Amino acid sequence: MPMKAVQIWADGPSSNPLQPDKEQIREWGTWVEGSIDAFLASGGKVYATRAALYGDLSQPPNTMAWVIGDPTASYNGIYRKNGAANSGSWTWLADLPYSFIVATDMGSGTPNAIQAASSIPVSQSALIILGVFEANTGSPVTVSFNGGSSLTVKTNSGNDVLAGGLIAGMQLLGVISGSTFRLVSDQVTSAIIAAAEDAADRAEAAAAEAADWADLAKNNFVQNSFTGDGATTDFELSVDPGSANNMFVNVGGVWQPISAYTLQHVSGDPYLRISGAPVPNGVEIDVRFGNKVDVGSPSDGSVTTVKLGADAVTAAKMSAADAAAIRTKIGAAASGVAITNAQMPTGSVVDSASASYAANATLTTVIPRDDTAPQITEGTEILTLTITPKSTTNKLRCRFRGQVSRSAAGTVIAAIFATGTSINGTAADARNAVGVTVVSADQAFMSSVEVDFVPGITTAVTISVRVGPDAVAGTARLNGSTAGRLLGGVSAATLVVEEIKA
Repeated sequence: MPMKAVQIWADGPSSNPLQPDKEQIREWGTWVEGSIDAFLASGGKVYATRAALYGDLSQPPNTMAWVIGDPTASYNGIYRKNGAANSGSWTWLADLPYSFIVATDMGSGTPNAIQAASSIPVSQSALIILGVFEANTGSPVTVSFNGGSSLTVKTNSGNDVLAGGLIAGMQLLGVISGSTFRLVSDQVTSAIIAAAEDAADRAEAAAAEAADWADLAKNNFVQNSFTGDGATTDFELSVDPGSANNMFVNVGGVWQPISAYTLQHVSGDPYLRISGAPVPNGVEIDVRFGNKVDVGSPSDGSVTTVKLGADAVTAAKMSAADAAAIRTKIGAAASGVAITNAQMPTGSVVDSASASYAANATLTTVIPRDDTAPQITEGTEILTLTITPKSTTNKLRCRFRGQVSRSAAGTVIAAIFATGTSINGTAADARNAVGVTVVSADQAFMSSVEVDFVPGITTAVTISVRVGPDAVAGTARLNGSTAGRLLGGVSAATLVVEEIKA
């Protein structure tokens, strides 16, 4: 008896895994054919279907028969006749004695759900050879033979086949085991070999590149050689020379001027590009390069303004947070967005308001010249304005300046009041006041009053200036004398209030 099919078609060496010994195949096939011939010569019967077999009870007792083409795979097999001719029944004894069955994936299924067909019914007692039509893209993979149930393809160790583990044109060897198609090997040998060879190639390339980089580091020349093919103009270099000035190119034994080639980078990889027509087929190209000079990163704080090109720093080169902060601080010109109080530095003028008084009216209501704070009911209000603080900690700086006179010698008193807040005083009391003594009638003197205070609120504060004579006989005026206004009103009294960031 020759070797069994499972031995003949076992995995071969890695160098030739899919080529069994043809002499062994011929020996095995001759044996199978002989067995079939012997079966037929001894009176064995062959039926296409089990129904055809069951319909023929004319055979004598113990007649052997084969059913080989029934669509129901389990109906195929070896049967024995029970009972006398023209009576009795047939009993199934065993699977058909095929050592192996060839099945074909015609591509009617999917890469991960194979539909295979075979001319001989498959069974659990036969080795099945299955040709793969296309590589699988997922895991697990199933296979159905002759329209039967789907079987999960498993490796010999019981694992699912990995994605890409089955390759188009591959021959799988396996057996049906329950609901699985169990391969005789563990994982696809050719895939493992291909991956190993690819890894080896990459390792060799990396080693060569490392050696070239080492030469450059030692200022040794690196040489790359290529052969023209009449079409290629770009040749990948083993390492980056940094500049075409570091390259010496020889084509067909002739050294080339630097204008005849350039250094190009494609996806970060360096290439020698030959200018003009491609180098003819078979002509050698030698490239020597070395003495590469790396441009290091500038040290911190070393890049000055003059080293930057105009408009070189763009928002795209700034961090999103910094760009947003700058845009917020300067405001959007198109929308007129103002800088907020929180964005201003301490001591900045956050807001300001002003008012002026150009009249030359007679002021008669007295502000007493004694040791009491001027009251908001005393004197005449000549200036008033409203400002709303942006923060409870900001302060208001109030400044009054004006030219005063009197109808008779005496004192003119000016006082600043703040209503809407009572912090650091009462609303009725003046925040600050000053008296200017006029020594004779209609003499003009400058009066100025300034006060800083923290309102402690973010609601409107009204600032006013009240002016009046003291109790000495006579009246007060601004911007002129009893004879009338002077300087056409351009010397008007003013009140300026500024909010200062705390």
